[in-house]
Amino acid sequence: MTPLGFATRRVAPRETLVYVGAMASPTLHQLLEGKRIGLVLSAGYFGFYGHAGFLKGLASAGLQPAAYAGTSAGGMVAALGAAGMPIPEMEELLLKQTRENFWDPDPLGAVRDVRKGHGFTGLLKGRRFRTLLEDNLPVRTFEELPHPLLLVAANLTQGTHDVFTSGELAPAIHATCAYPGLFRSVPIGQSHYWDGGLVDKAPALALSENAIGKDLDVLLVHYLPSKTRKVVGGPLVYAQGLATASSALRHDHFRLQLSLLETRKVPVYVVTSNLPPVTPTTLERGFGAMDQARLSAERALARPPQKFEAS
Repeated sequence: MTPLGFATRRVAPRETLVYVGAMASPTLHQLLEGKRIGLVLSAGYFGFYGHAGFLKGLASAGLQPAAYAGTSAGGMVAALGAAGMPIPEMEELLLKQTRENFWDPDPLGAVRDVRKGHGFTGLLKGRRFRTLLEDNLPVRTFEELPHPLLLVAANLTQGTHDVFTSGELAPAIHATCAYPGLFRSVPIGQSHYWDGGLVDKAPALALSENAIGKDLDVLLVHYLPSKTRKVVGGPLVYAQGLATASSALRHDHFRLQLSLLETRKVPVYVVTSNLPPVTPTTLERGFGAMDQARLSAERALARPPQKFEAS
């Protein structure tokens, strides 16, 4: 079982490093060079910018992932990378976005959903975000991607942890990015989906166990720690407490993944980037987050791996 009681079901500037296994003296770049890399991009609230900056750092070092996996914001950037979108084009796409490009609240519609028995799942309809995806994705389906891609989403209908590797691309990205309470759940088939970060912070194990991960030599994870309050209190104490507990569960779940992969002798390296927080009302901070993540990648590649610690 994964955090929050979801079972597993498959559907078709400070940084830290970890190498699961014995510590090695070579730099991370030396350990990755010439290898078939599976890049895993973690969930992270509006972490699109940080992940794009990390990709820029890899590209400048001459490293090209062979396969991609991600959840939430990491899922969207993983999809753009798997589609072969050039880094400058990816940067431009993300940095030119404003709140209006995805902000389509519909409180009355949410009430109507409750009356229909669907329940309240989020304020935003998500139509603008879906349009943003459909207008900018270079391809329409997983099968058209030049590099394999794995996305994870939380299936609210079945209570499962679902893995997407085939079919239409935009609905799967929308599903893995549907942040609870902000976006309404996303219908795909007979199920409704929410953010993949609820059930899998960084799907390294899912990628390793999936068919698209069988020929990979190594997994590289870009991990964005969840931003939670150290002291919970005030009128939103209940919601804050749930968020803090959920964050701890996701962190522990990722540690368990690393332990299991170590027993299976799968090489895994993790780069943790602590970046400036970006929110719907502070998108201008994306510039700084992107640049700091690039620096995080460059510094990480120049040093030997260290033990995983996300603060």
